[in-house]
Amino acid sequence: MTRLNAIRRLSLPTVLLSTLLCATGALGQQFAGEQFNGQEDALAAQMSSLIKQVVQNRYPTGTLRRFNQAKSLGCFDARFSVNENVPAKLRFGIFSHPANYPAWVRFANASTQDDEDKDLRGMSIRLSGVSGDVAWGQPGYQDFVLNSHPVLFAATPEEFQEFIQAQLDDDMLWYFLNPAHWDSLLILLNARGRPASPFDIRYWSTTPYQLGPNQAVKYSVKPCSDYRSEKPNDYTNNYLRAAMQTHLENAAVCFDFMLQSQTNNRDMPIEDASAEWDEDESPFVPVARLTFGHQPFISTEALDICEQSEFNPWQSLTEHKPLGRMNYVRKQIYQELSAFRMQSRQPNP
Repeated sequence: MTRLNAIRRLSLPTVLLSTLLCATGALGQQFAGEQFNGQEDALAAQMSSLIKQVVQNRYPTGTLRRFNQAKSLGCFDARFSVNENVPAKLRFGIFSHPANYPAWVRFANASTQDDEDKDLRGMSIRLSGVSGDVAWGQPGYQDFVLNSHPVLFAATPEEFQEFIQAQLDDDMLWYFLNPAHWDSLLILLNARGRPASPFDIRYWSTTPYQLGPNQAVKYSVKPCSDYRSEKPNDYTNNYLRAAMQTHLENAAVCFDFMLQSQTNNRDMPIEDASAEWDEDESPFVPVARLTFGHQPFISTEALDICEQSEFNPWQSLTEHKPLGRMNYVRKQIYQELSAFRMQSRQPNP
């Protein structure tokens, strides 16, 4: 089965299943530190509607792109190898024992189509051949969605909704002139950058996830290859793809996948997506390694397959269930926007 057919096979059942799950509106049993208020389903529906309008305004013709991680820089077949020396307290789910999983990895710009623009960068990972009950989606898969900054600029879904509304109203200047949003502005300014290569930077989950029955963790990956790209003399629209190509021609790509355990809910809150968990208090622990070698990724066909790839943090084993209100609304938003983009790809009757 081709990669494109596999993506199509996975996407439609996932969309149908997620529609059913989200329609129930059931929050289920809350994890310690979660603080739901019963408005999450309505909030997710409102945010989905706003984001659809923003995306349509950005792309009035042709295929609709993602609201976040919009430009596909490249996708790669990889191997995700769980370490043999994972600490006992972290041995849950896919980290319960040493194993190798096939992985599909996508790198992207958060919002810009031009690599030369300062921006966040994204990394999404889908593991296949995974055993266990899933929190949502298709059995046999585990997704991780990561960004190149440790926190989100919005602490709560409500703050994120205000940001989307300001984008839709073309009112971003007044939004950031509001002192209540200065912390968000500072995070965004610090998060944007021009890396030498997407293979040379660190990525974080930003939001927390369950580990086993009663632990909360965050994810991060950091490069472990000896090869490092040089900063270009001239930043071009596609300089990141060129850097990735050069890296693969000289060395394999390597990332260490790490977990950070929550030690207390006061300093490491579940419900504040803008709060960074102190690494001095709780260091990230390597639990797996992601590797891949040279392969074609910049052809029109390869980039089209990459663009059609779907990821959702809720495509997850129950042992790794997303936590908190921000993650809860993401489930409905991701599935609705995925279906929305898929519909735009269909030919007109």
